[in-house]
Amino acid sequence: MSKPVIISGEASETDSENDADDKVNIMTKSVQGAIVTGEDSESENESEASIASALSALNFNPESTMETPEEENTYDSLFHQKLRDCNIQLYNNIESTYQNVISQASRNLNNIEQQLLRSQLTMQNAVMSLKTLSVNSLMIKSKLHSLLSSDFLSNVTVKKP
Repeated sequence: MSKPVIISGEASETDSENDADDKVNIMTKSVQGAIVTGEDSESENESEASIASALSALNFNPESTMETPEEENTYDSLFHQKLRDCNIQLYNNIESTYQNVISQASRNLNNIEQQLLRSQLTMQNAVMSLKTLSVNSLMIKSKLHSLLSSDFLSNVTVKKP
C-alpha cells in the first residue's frame, strides 16, 4: 500500500489535469509520503517541473557534486584553471603550515626532553651528594659522642695545705 504525495494548493478541475496527476503519481512512486510545500502551479508544465525539481531536491546527494578527475577536463575555462591553481596553492600552503607547526613542536619537545634529562642527572647527583653527606654527618656524630663520653682528663685531686 503506497502513501500519496501531498502537494499543497488547489485541487484539479478538469479531466486533463487528472491525467497529468496520474503521470505525476507514476513519477513519484519512489518517493512515498513526501510533502512538497508551497503554492501549486497554474499549468501542467509547471506542475510537472515543480514535482521533478522537488524529487531532485529529495534525491540530492552533496557528494555527487564534488569534482572527480574525469570531470576535471570538462571545465577547461580560464576561470576553472585559475580556480584549480589557487586550490592547489591553498592546499600546499596549508600542508606546509602544518608541517612547519609540527616540526617546530617536535623541536620544542626535543629541547624540553634534553632539559629534563639534564635536570634528572642534576637531581641524581644531588641525591648522591646528600647520601654521602648523611653518612659523613653520622660518622661525625658518633665520633663526637665517643669523645664526649670518654675521660680525656684524669682525676686530679688537690690537697689543702
